[in-house]
Amino acid sequence: MSQVKELLQQNELWNDLIATFHSGTVPGAVGIETRPIWQEEIMRIFASHILCENGTACGQCRSCRSWVDGAHPDLLIAGAPDAPAPVDECRRKSADLPMSPVIAPRRLLVFYGPEKMSPGAVNSLLKITEEPPDHGHILYLMSKANILSTLRSRLWMLSLLLEESFAPLEPPRGQKSWLRWLSENEKKDANEWYAAAYGYAAWLCRHGETEQAAQLQQLAETALTTHLSSAMWSDLLFLLLRGEYPFEHVFDDFRQAPLPGAGLSRRRNDL
Repeated sequence: MSQVKELLQQNELWNDLIATFHSGTVPGAVGIETRPIWQEEIMRIFASHILCENGTACGQCRSCRSWVDGAHPDLLIAGAPDAPAPVDECRRKSADLPMSPVIAPRRLLVFYGPEKMSPGAVNSLLKITEEPPDHGHILYLMSKANILSTLRSRLWMLSLLLEESFAPLEPPRGQKSWLRWLSENEKKDANEWYAAAYGYAAWLCRHGETEQAAQLQQLAETALTTHLSSAMWSDLLFLLLRGEYPFEHVFDDFRQAPLPGAGLSRRRNDL
């Protein structure tokens, strides 16, 4: 089970929403506020329930077996995390939603970033959001819930701040632990590094190291927009957790290359 699924299962609002699917009631339009880094996986989990013939993401029904490489014939997607669809795409996808489902009991139309859409794009969605077609449902995924009130009033809104649920993660101690850490973590993706940074921050905060915890959280948030490689993530966390690199220099280094001390994960003999 993925970390996102585990965190969602701990969320009361999410569980309430899924319970409505199981009861056979599906909201016409749902809005979910969460970080862009989680949006695609949350969308797939949401869609797996909505498009399931049983509303349970059973994995066995004909609709569940129709997923191929993250795509489904009754799943429509407009835009991408941090890249909202323009007005023409919004209108085109909205026109496709009323079509009869191909294989699922219903169709799902997903819009990313409504808080960043142009006023024209948002206005083009108000009518279909208020009155979705039969067997048609809409999901809006946003990083901030500061959307137009005329759109927000039409949505079942959830705020899923998954970072608040991260379990504390104790940093490595001693040379052998750090060597093992570097070896085991060199292939993590951005989502995993982001979660790790928040886990370490939670542990540090619990042990009174609030300044360092805040630094790690700031690093995690900034790194999301800079698209760090796995090697850069491991280098920065290594240096910051060991206290070997001034935090105030980190953000300057995002604009300069190379990072002083970079490549530590590939030069383990330097430990």
